[in-house]
Amino acid sequence: PHRARFGVQQRRLHRSLPPFGTLLANMLYADKRALETNLQVSLLKIREKELQFYTQNCIAIGTQAALLSGFAYNGIIQVDIPTDQSDWLKTLYLCVTTAAMGFELIAVLNSTLCSMLGPGLALRGPDGAMHRAVGG
Repeated sequence: PHRARFGVQQRRLHRSLPPFGTLLANMLYADKRALETNLQVSLLKIREKELQFYTQNCIAIGTQAALLSGFAYNGIIQVDIPTDQSDWLKTLYLCVTTAAMGFELIAVLNSTLCSMLGPGLALRGPDGAMHRAVGG
């Protein structure tokens, strides 16, 4: 009687467990998901390094553009144009210097926006925002 009861319990336990192939498939699926997750984490680390590189480049461009813009402003304000020069030469000098200062200020604005908004998009954006922030 004792042996018969043990056999019945073993059969019930055997019926409640999924087949070995199902367990193996679930383990393989879990391993696949873990590998995919590790790959995504590694890819995000690489993208983060790219984002830091681009951000540092934007900061450097903004700094240089601000310096050159200051030189252009100084050229407009403090350079004395000789009065015996022709009017078109004076006008050309002022237009070129003003345009240079304007383009440099645009570069300062764009680099500042990129260096501020890019990391913000990567951190607080929806899924895939890191790729959009780095890729443009």
